[in-house]
Amino acid sequence: MSNRKVELVEEAQEKLFEVIELLEEACEGDSNAEAYLVDHLKIYASANHGFLSGDLNLDELKERYSSEEDEE
Repeated sequence: MSNRKVELVEEAQEKLFEVIELLEEACEGDSNAEAYLVDHLKIYASANHGFLSGDLNLDELKERYSSEEDEE
């Protein structure tokens, strides 16, 4: 079951990266949207976001579900 969870999170992560790319272009020049929407999505999308944050992100979620799989 955990393997399926990892696959689903990976698929969601790929789609979120696409959304971020579109929004970066759409929000260009709108510092409020960049800071409060795009940057927050980057934090959730992966651990390599470059911001100081303790928020759960999709890389950590994949790791959690991979660990569950190893325990089974």
